[in-house]
Amino acid sequence: MKATIESTDCIVEISDPSGRRASARVWEGVTEGGVKFTAYITQTQVRAGAGREAEFNRDLIRSGRPSVETAKAIDHRYVV
Repeated sequence: MKATIESTDCIVEISDPSGRRASARVWEGVTEGGVKFTAYITQTQVRAGAGREAEFNRDLIRSGRPSVETAKAIDHRYVV
């Protein structure tokens, strides 16, 4: 599957089945077929040697608010 994702400025706390917690950035996505989805990403890594870490971080900081649809789907008790 191929999909396009766009970061938001929303950070939430998530837990795995054993209760370990982690902070995750909310990303909004859409598949090639047009299916919209929300991704909760705990880590990103710019490939070693690319020399573009600063650019990636600058773009990430400029992220906007999630859409109303996504915001409604997030359980706000877990927002950091």
